[in-house]
Amino acid sequence: MMNLTISTTFTPDGHPLIEALKLCKEAEIQSVEIGSNHCHEENYNYLSDFPFQYLVHNYFPIPKESFVLNIASFDENIRKRSIRHIKTAIDFCRDIDGKLYTFHSGFLTDPKGANLSNNNYDFQWDNNQLSKINRQKANDLMYSALDKIINYSRSKKIKIAIETEGSLNKKDHLLMQQPKEYKEFMLKYSNSDIGINLNIGHLNLAANAFDFNRSDFVDLIQNYIVAMELSHNDGMEDQHLPLQQDGWYWDLINDPRFKGAYKILEFRNTTIIEIVKNIHKMQKESVDV
Repeated sequence: MMNLTISTTFTPDGHPLIEALKLCKEAEIQSVEIGSNHCHEENYNYLSDFPFQYLVHNYFPIPKESFVLNIASFDENIRKRSIRHIKTAIDFCRDIDGKLYTFHSGFLTDPKGANLSNNNYDFQWDNNQLSKINRQKANDLMYSALDKIINYSRSKKIKIAIETEGSLNKKDHLLMQQPKEYKEFMLKYSNSDIGINLNIGHLNLAANAFDFNRSDFVDLIQNYIVAMELSHNDGMEDQHLPLQQDGWYWDLINDPRFKGAYKILEFRNTTIIEIVKNIHKMQKESVDV
């Protein structure tokens, strides 16, 4: 599977990126997605020392002063800062010959921070903010930001994709979870403007939260899917666990329609040994199907 990619988020939060890259090199991994949970570094000149194909995700390069990226934020400072960060990430992707930059669609409220639990990698959400939400306003702000981001990526010749969202217990805080939202998205943009990064963990949660069929959703967005973020969860929490033998997702992962999509193993607090086991499992499943 030449498009099999490993997200560097498998190492603990706040660790230098190079730790993950060294482990991936030792495991003879060929493609990595640079994830969002590392510490800030002044430069990443060492990336050229590794033989990887690179993809870049959302909050990378890690800014010096941390914040939660939200292109739909009602706070103008957060929204403008988020758009600036994404443009910086697109520049970074171009500089390292990255093949794809993926990012989140924005939220109806501004999270208070990153996760507090290794059992759930969702953000910390403030339910008090829900009394002030305006879905149409957030939607308009998101699309205004996407217009700017698409124009910028086009000028830099960098391929971009928006990641599908999903939460069961905190569904009221998120945009871009339901099929109707993607129908609107696809009316506004072609798949040459922007792709979709299908997060199957988020899909599982969103389908449970809004009672829609996962396969129907995939069929709806099939022509936009350029990548899949792969992890296992119990349908209740965003656990980012390694894939399991009896998981519901194997037919989707091996669907011939998505042969060219990047398949990104996005696990958290997982050993490189466990990742290699999952790689072997994916290779076996692709042969068996």
